[in-house]
Amino acid sequence: MNFYYLKQIFMNPNTKTLNPRLIFCSIGFLISINVCLAQTRIDGQVKDSRGKAVPFSTVYIENTLDGATTDSIGKFLFTTSEKGKHVLIGSCIGYETVKDTIIIDKPELHFTVKLKGKSIVLNSVTITAGTLEANNDREVAILKPLDIYTNAGAQGDIAGAIQSLPGNQRVGNQTGLFVRGGDASETAFVIDGMTVQNPFSTDVPGVAQRSRFTPFQFKGIAFSSGGYSARYGQALSSVLELNTFDMPQQSTLNFGMNMSGVQASATKKWNHSAAEFTGYYANLSPFLDVSNTNFHIYDAPHGEGFSVKWTEKTKTNGLFKAFFKYDMNMNGQDIPNPDTPGTVIPFGVKNHNEYFNSSYRQVIHKFVLNTSVSYSNNTDRIGWGVLPFNDNDWRGEWRGEAWYNPSDKISLLLGSEIQRYQYKQGFDTLSSKFNELLAAGYLEAEWKPATWFAFKPGIRFERSNLLSDNSVAPRIALAFRTGKYSQISLAGGSYYQDPDKKYLLSGHRPRLEQAVHYIANYQWINNDRSFRIEGYYKTYNDLVKELNTSYNPNPYRYVPDTVKLDNSGNGYAQGIDIFWRDKATIKNFDYWIMYSYIDTKRLYENFPVKTTPVFVSSNNLNILLKYFIEPWQVNLGLSYAYASGKPYYDPISTKFLGNRTPDYQDVAFNFSYLATFGKFFTVFYLSVDNLFNRKNVYGYRYSYDGRNRYPILPAIYRGIFAGINISLTAFSKEEL
Repeated sequence: MNFYYLKQIFMNPNTKTLNPRLIFCSIGFLISINVCLAQTRIDGQVKDSRGKAVPFSTVYIENTLDGATTDSIGKFLFTTSEKGKHVLIGSCIGYETVKDTIIIDKPELHFTVKLKGKSIVLNSVTITAGTLEANNDREVAILKPLDIYTNAGAQGDIAGAIQSLPGNQRVGNQTGLFVRGGDASETAFVIDGMTVQNPFSTDVPGVAQRSRFTPFQFKGIAFSSGGYSARYGQALSSVLELNTFDMPQQSTLNFGMNMSGVQASATKKWNHSAAEFTGYYANLSPFLDVSNTNFHIYDAPHGEGFSVKWTEKTKTNGLFKAFFKYDMNMNGQDIPNPDTPGTVIPFGVKNHNEYFNSSYRQVIHKFVLNTSVSYSNNTDRIGWGVLPFNDNDWRGEWRGEAWYNPSDKISLLLGSEIQRYQYKQGFDTLSSKFNELLAAGYLEAEWKPATWFAFKPGIRFERSNLLSDNSVAPRIALAFRTGKYSQISLAGGSYYQDPDKKYLLSGHRPRLEQAVHYIANYQWINNDRSFRIEGYYKTYNDLVKELNTSYNPNPYRYVPDTVKLDNSGNGYAQGIDIFWRDKATIKNFDYWIMYSYIDTKRLYENFPVKTTPVFVSSNNLNILLKYFIEPWQVNLGLSYAYASGKPYYDPISTKFLGNRTPDYQDVAFNFSYLATFGKFFTVFYLSVDNLFNRKNVYGYRYSYDGRNRYPILPAIYRGIFAGINISLTAFSKEEL
């Protein structure tokens, strides 16, 4: 990947250039000023049919990248170099999109955009099976990135908030997302269409880790619990798709301080470009000083990092984005010994992680062309007792896509991607590694022959060079409008994935694993109320199965190349998810209720019989409450999470994984207060996890003879977290 040549392709040839090394390190932060262009300033306000302002709606010029999102009182402002006759478009969730012809012939233009009533009729039915959107681009939006921060149980973590959605499992002693019977390896994280190899902080045995990215770095978050697009592969269960902002609305400056450290961010916006920077220092010592931990921490988690981003619009309706993030973190603690239950091992880790993502999008009449590249590198230096453990992995990816939209009724997507990645591990004097090269091509269409019907077929072909195996994955989705505010969606297809890396590292080369999804949902949205019920059935085929081996519960065990295995494993997952959200019944009050039931069994890896895995709870319930006290500028949040007991391994039990842990319950609370000091806008916040200090247990470990049992406990029972955020840009009550 050569960033210098990318710059030569995408930059204006008349633009002054800087040292390529500086450009790579700052992602274009100091790219020289564009040639001055005559600009027209367009501003105004978006209102509904009753004259009421419509906040957070979108206004833009058709077939260009010029536009803006309205503020909390419905006002917008942007500049454009376009001239002559154009179409100005206004849209918002719950309103019909409007188009007005305008003439751009003056330095300043002022418009009032009137959205046609507060109709939430799904005039253009949208396929929703398996997917929850969290952006402002589609009428089926359920969540926004802001909801992640105001979710009392999420603690500002993207993955923490997604875990409260239907279809997810809360697995407090393992890192990752566990979706509809799948383990953490079956969920893919993507940013702007590119796979993220290390979305979470380095795994610490027995302690779930946070994701590396913050919600406000993204304009949209789409979570698919199954039936996802042909654009993506290498995920048997789920895809979490994160999309970064294009052009920021304005220049900003922010500073934050909390019990885990400090951070600062700044955004500078020019007419056609913008630069963003974020830096942080983290140290959990203050947090741990007021927390009672369940095991000894001899080196409090600490580290630092930064991210930079450059965005530029070209004269030809193109958009270039480049994003770079660096993190360095360290910690050390005594953890339960997975090989000798009842004893502990000192576990210390130093992690370095770099992630780069760059994309260019070009609009040419009814075509949208996109090309992206990404690269990540992750290094862990681990002390596991007295033995060193080193881990290094990297991934490079290229994706090219072309969308053709001849009309509002049909769109076509043709794309391809190439991924190259490597894992390398060293333990004491032993070392192992593998290199994988994946190449894929895909074709997908969406056809809406009528306003009440949408049809989306697709197909994906993928080649694994490491396994010398091919896959052809057909997929299909469709939706019917059933009423003024309701619709039914269906989805299904085949999904493939490489086997777990523990087999590939030791030299095993089985075939690709497969899952087949069948999904049906009903959705109703009206007047800030949303109801959704979804049923699913999923089969697992060609799972890796070890032959003639005994069960070992250690998730970090090494599988030598002498172990015989094949793809005879199989399984199923079936269940129902229910979601209800109401923001309308009581002013300034918002509540969600989410319930999931799952029945799943597998015969895979070193399982002796088909049974439910240890990371699955049959019943999961999440209730979230938020209330804004307007006179006091205070937001209160409360959440309740329940999960029925999970299976655990008892070596002397007559039934394999037949026992269940106690039910999991957690009540979390958060508080935030908005204040103004001169020109500075400030938010104070406080959150308490496990408010009633319930002694939850994640599972049990046993001595080799099975006579002694040791509980697997969370790092802490109750956590208290507080902080402050200061900004030169005003907050609104929705930002609490």
